[in-house]
Amino acid sequence: METGNLDLGAKCTIIRAEELHKQMEDLLQTGNDVEVDVSKIEQIDTSVLQLLFSFHQSLLQDGRTLSWKTPSEQTLASAKLLGLDTPLGLTQH
Repeated sequence: METGNLDLGAKCTIIRAEELHKQMEDLLQTGNDVEVDVSKIEQIDTSVLQLLFSFHQSLLQDGRTLSWKTPSEQTLASAKLLGLDTPLGLTQH
């Protein structure tokens, strides 16, 4: 099975939520597992983390996986602060 890729860039806030949602919807249609590149994240807000959680749940329901490419310290800290580090599978990083 191929793996789709989603690169979140450096700044990932509500301003980009609609764009990211579209990219996630497109990735859901492929039937592939997904790797999310959060290595460059300098700023990530609650709306994007909630969107990622929903995306992760959709993939799991479809029997697919979401993996993380080198999560930045900011990504890990923000997810932990919101209690989403474990549900998103970020605790092993």
